[in-house]
Amino acid sequence: MQKVIYRNEIEKYVQQMESPVVTYIEEGQIETFEGFDTFSIIAFDWYDIRDMEGDPSQMLIYLDPDDLFIICENEASFGAATKCFVPAPSNERSLYLFFKNLFKGDTRFLEELEDRISTLDDTVIHDGSESIREQIVDLRYEVLRLKKYYEQFEEIFDELCDNDNDLLSHDYLTYFEILNNRCERLLRSVLNLREYVVQVRESYQAQIDIDQNRLMKVFTLVTSIFLPLTLIAGWYGMNLQMPEYGWKYGYLVVILVCLFVCALWAIIFKKKGWFK
Repeated sequence: MQKVIYRNEIEKYVQQMESPVVTYIEEGQIETFEGFDTFSIIAFDWYDIRDMEGDPSQMLIYLDPDDLFIICENEASFGAATKCFVPAPSNERSLYLFFKNLFKGDTRFLEELEDRISTLDDTVIHDGSESIREQIVDLRYEVLRLKKYYEQFEEIFDELCDNDNDLLSHDYLTYFEILNNRCERLLRSVLNLREYVVQVRESYQAQIDIDQNRLMKVFTLVTSIFLPLTLIAGWYGMNLQMPEYGWKYGYLVVILVCLFVCALWAIIFKKKGWFK
């Protein structure tokens, strides 16, 4: 028998499964892959990789020489499993087609994700806003989820290819090795994307540092220009009787001296290229 069922329907098909399976599943003792003498149980967390907000749900696969059951935790995983499941003359063929369809379109999605990261990388050069930082954080989270997602399948296919209980024929081992290689390529792509996101984050931080340096340069320019003026103001603010106080043009001369100091510093900074 080959069938996609809900987890709470296991009791209906207990006669088709080995006796300890139901208890084993209900007690939650399932690891990623459990191989026994006459059957195997596969467990993995499935989620729609195109939906960042989607919650993962567990899928279980029971395989023995006569039966193949794909056991789903909720409606979302049941719908995905039903879409990917194709009944075939042999359980091996059905299992292969199921995983093949499960990965269908993933390469294209990772290419689109790379385009998103590339576009963000270009945007960072011209925009250091808080929204960019939030996008980088979201991408890091998404890539981390994908990394964990494909790592579990890599472990599953390694165990399937070992074929310790001989549930897979030699001919179909080749098909699962192909799936294993595909999963490894997907995982490598995700790891490359993770490095790319790290580079974008570093570019963003570098841009923030550049903007801060520009701001500090402005403060330095303003301070350098007004420091002499502050000295002049402090000088003439002292409670002393200076000769200039009785001069008819003293006030005008002080104003001209202040303007001269500002112009002098502006010329110096311009020659040094600080106004760029």
